[in-house]
Amino acid sequence: MKDTEKRLIELRRDFHKHAESMWKEYRTASIVARHLMTLGIPVVMGDDLSVKGMQFQYPSEEKIAEEKRRAISQGAEPELVEKMCGLPGVMGIIDTGKEGPVTAFRFDIDALPFSETDAPEHRPVKENYVSVNGGSCHACGHDGHTAIGMIVAEELMKRKESLRGRIKLIFQPAEEGGGGARGIVERGCLDDVDYFFAGHIGLTRLDGKPLPSHGIIGGTKDFLDSRRYNIIYKGKAAHPCGNPNDGKNALLASCVAALGIHTIPPHCQGEFHQNVGVMHAGSSRNTIAADSYMEVEVRGENDIVAEYGEKKMLSVVKGAAEAYEVECDVVLIGKSSSGASDDRAIEIVMRCARTIPWFTEFHDVGSVGGSDDASEMLRRVQKNGGVGSYIGLGADFTASFHDKAFDFDEGVLAPSVELFVKMVEDIHS
Repeated sequence: MKDTEKRLIELRRDFHKHAESMWKEYRTASIVARHLMTLGIPVVMGDDLSVKGMQFQYPSEEKIAEEKRRAISQGAEPELVEKMCGLPGVMGIIDTGKEGPVTAFRFDIDALPFSETDAPEHRPVKENYVSVNGGSCHACGHDGHTAIGMIVAEELMKRKESLRGRIKLIFQPAEEGGGGARGIVERGCLDDVDYFFAGHIGLTRLDGKPLPSHGIIGGTKDFLDSRRYNIIYKGKAAHPCGNPNDGKNALLASCVAALGIHTIPPHCQGEFHQNVGVMHAGSSRNTIAADSYMEVEVRGENDIVAEYGEKKMLSVVKGAAEAYEVECDVVLIGKSSSGASDDRAIEIVMRCARTIPWFTEFHDVGSVGGSDDASEMLRRVQKNGGVGSYIGLGADFTASFHDKAFDFDEGVLAPSVELFVKMVEDIHS
């Protein structure tokens, strides 16, 4: 176990050091693919894994070429990078050759699109695994998820002869707002799955407190339907004294829209949240602002609430444009579904977790604390009669999720591998 723990930490730190945010994950996917192939596991990549056109915030061809070159310079295999066809990610399929169920695990591999702190007290700085890729930072634990998935593959291959059915290991790109699950679901990769699981380091207990090291959450039932938009107002510049009547103020349109969005009433049929997270406008103090830009999201506990919030938000945005006589471009840049874990899948998680000494704090149900597009995969499996769960793997943090100073207790890695392997044995023996 000590050797396994050491290898997990080495893998996790290597991915952390070479963090790749959405649609840049060529090096990460290449390393995963080579590892699976070396183990004798057939892999699926590129157009065979995902459908193009389903993605959000997908980069230009020039940016893709640039990221491929960068990844190759950092150790990605050129031939594997090309096989991805502009869609980084990989799925390994372990086929035991014996009739049985199909289980899928999702491991998200992307980082966040901002730079990591260089503070000297930050452990990745002190121990030389801070991100070398500016604008990409593993601040949500996906580097750990990727390492866990790779070692799970090793352990399952050691046990292949005693198992039945098939196990799919999905290493998904662009969870953080890029809709990476959508194309994989559309390709049909989940359509034959009986059991689906995705694990996440951390998560939150139902009392609102972070899940600490040695804790385990069997499943979550509060995935929020998330809908994310960019709003661009285009007005007309003018001098605020000389000819203010000729101006069309995009800044004021944004301000009115932002206030209107934040005063959308809640809904009686479920939890609702809204936020204007970014606003830029104007060019100088003595010019009526001709342009403005906002980044907005609404989230709902279910489809009804999310659609309500989306409709209200769009009405506010367009109403502000009409009031100030500015043009308005509304761009959907991300979306993920609501969802809930199944009790039957939670039972499997908890039954196996209780046999692992590292886990000492047990919660059948916890909180996602937002959204994750694993819900897209979970809902497809459930639609076809399968069951699934989104698992919380307890770990102490140095800072909150999505903070540039985020790091986690690496002691969670080896027990997580052991948990997933025991779950497969429980289902496939």
